[in-house]
Amino acid sequence: MDLLDYEQASEFLGVQRGTLYSWVSTKQIPHVRLSGRLVRFDRAELEQWLDQRRVAVGRKPGVRR
Repeated sequence: MDLLDYEQASEFLGVQRGTLYSWVSTKQIPHVRLSGRLVRFDRAELEQWLDQRRVAVGRKPGVRR
């Protein structure tokens, strides 16, 4: 298990730390709470989380080319 802190996870995801704090507080991102304020992120879980949010590129319905 490769655990990342807030700074490492924000760099990995390309978002600001404040965004991560918000996502953690609203339980929108997988994380491990080791104690009251100590939070870590499993790199493999973050990769899966990203894959689940992937949007396929394709034609819009009703648009002809």
